[in-house]
Amino acid sequence: MITTWEEVEVKQNSVRLFAIINKVISIGEVFYEIYCLVCLSNLAAVVILPIAVAILWWIFSGRLKDYAKSYKSAVVDRAAQGLFDSYRYEPEKGYDKDEITETGLMSMGNIYKSEDMLEGSYKGVDFRRADAYIAQLYSTGKSSYVIVFLQGTWLTFTYNKEFSSDLQIRTNRFNYANTKTGRLFNSEDERRHTFETENMEFNKVFRCTCQNDSEAFYLLTPQMMQMLLQLHDEFGCEFMLGFVRNRLHFAINSGKNNMEPPVFSSTSLEYETEKVRKELKIITNIVDTLAIDRKIFKA
Repeated sequence: MITTWEEVEVKQNSVRLFAIINKVISIGEVFYEIYCLVCLSNLAAVVILPIAVAILWWIFSGRLKDYAKSYKSAVVDRAAQGLFDSYRYEPEKGYDKDEITETGLMSMGNIYKSEDMLEGSYKGVDFRRADAYIAQLYSTGKSSYVIVFLQGTWLTFTYNKEFSSDLQIRTNRFNYANTKTGRLFNSEDERRHTFETENMEFNKVFRCTCQNDSEAFYLLTPQMMQMLLQLHDEFGCEFMLGFVRNRLHFAINSGKNNMEPPVFSSTSLEYETEKVRKELKIITNIVDTLAIDRKIFKA
């Protein structure tokens, strides 16, 4: 059943209200606990408000999930219409962690989440895209903190050609990529080494590691380097790509979950559709941008 935008707005208002109430109570909880402990020494009273907050948070989480589902039902298919030769959208599906790990392109932490899988075909190229969150949780005694490795989009494009060695290209500030240049944890067959191109502008923006210089230069034609510089301007954020076997992988570190709906800001169906369409156009932009060198992707 297709969800109407009016239904989405009703659910957003409900989620927004619960978020505000939960925030107010959470702030009040701190002062209430201090008052109970210092003035009343009433430990039983200290327990009541946290339980209330937990219940409200449980209700809020459920309504947020329902709202997100309705939002995606109303927006994503509408945004994807006419962009691809074919596609299938599964909001609760994502990349399996092992699939990303096996590429050898990304450092994998102990926190992983992926959802909003869209897969299909565009101009004869099969693609998959999903939101991905990769992070490492560190615990040191009484404190803990999280370092985010990737929050954004992972895309995979399948071509006819199978490459004999791996090539990784990343923007200079794309941290936590698995460069596989170290001798300690990488066998000689798996190890990459750093190399530079003759394009000084490209070298200022990107860092490259490969297993085979000849294949790397075969892939990184002057046109390809120019196109990657163009994509860097269009994305407006750090990204990494890698050629592994017959697939081209893109990891775009936008710093957000790109398919999630707004909670507090008022919006419209037209605005949200265009926002999601812009996100999905990344797929067509990559295929179109690299089409100039399509001959290198053929066996």
